[in-house]
Amino acid sequence: MNGAPERTAVETDAAHPSQQPWQARVKKALGPIGVVFVVIAKFFAKLKFIIIPALKFLPIILKSGGTMILSIGVYALVFGWKFAVGFVLLLFVHECGHLIVAKKFGLPVSAPVFIPFMGAFILLKDQPRNAWMESCVGIGGPMLGALGALVCNWLGELSNSATLLALASAGYFLNLFNLMPVGFLDGGRIVTALSRWLWLPGFALLLWFGWTYPNLIVWLIIITALPRLLSLFRKRSEEEQQYFEVTGAQRWTMSILYFGLIAALALGWHIVHNELADRGFVERVHPRHAMPQ
Repeated sequence: MNGAPERTAVETDAAHPSQQPWQARVKKALGPIGVVFVVIAKFFAKLKFIIIPALKFLPIILKSGGTMILSIGVYALVFGWKFAVGFVLLLFVHECGHLIVAKKFGLPVSAPVFIPFMGAFILLKDQPRNAWMESCVGIGGPMLGALGALVCNWLGELSNSATLLALASAGYFLNLFNLMPVGFLDGGRIVTALSRWLWLPGFALLLWFGWTYPNLIVWLIIITALPRLLSLFRKRSEEEQQYFEVTGAQRWTMSILYFGLIAALALGWHIVHNELADRGFVERVHPRHAMPQ
């Protein structure tokens, strides 16, 4: 009889929280949090077949999407966000033209990379096998870029939007500039299927442009074009001669596409540029301030 109350008191004391070991109290307090973490872990375990493949595209997202956002932000400080978004999208369309044709030929290419006030570029991981292939990849960008500028032109006329017309003007001009037959501009690659000696008048035209409209990017293009220009005056190897061999049909096809595209872009830019000049909108978005590669 006398021991029963003591045993009850001991049991009561052991059950009281203040008498429990601190490890047990911590474990009890963190119990609900642990359950939450287990549920989250199981959820992500089910998504591993989605997350792991998606991580493979992270470098592309960082290179293309990240540099695109950076370019938009920089251009927005100068031209406003609407023009900046449209301008970067026009550059993206241009680069997609190169990418599509390169893929058609089975050439592995990188994702487009954007550099503010230098434009955008893709890298060919394998060199074209001949001049015809190089020429086709080169003209793919200006052709799709011209189409993008034409869409801006059409939408600008429908909506009477000066911003869209300014984008059209910039698109026409920049694709036209890229068709200069010199160095590693698109035109320099295209004329490999016509005549490499067209690099000489192209270089002279680029010098005139750089002198008339001083621009650091233009002079960088001039400097990097020199080695390719000097290659005209050295003896070709047999392998080089085979590289530049094209059929008569290929030469005529590329001539029509190249000079026809130049004429169309020049006409489009002239019309839209004059319309913008009448509105007093030209100086705000003159394309020479955002020269692309």
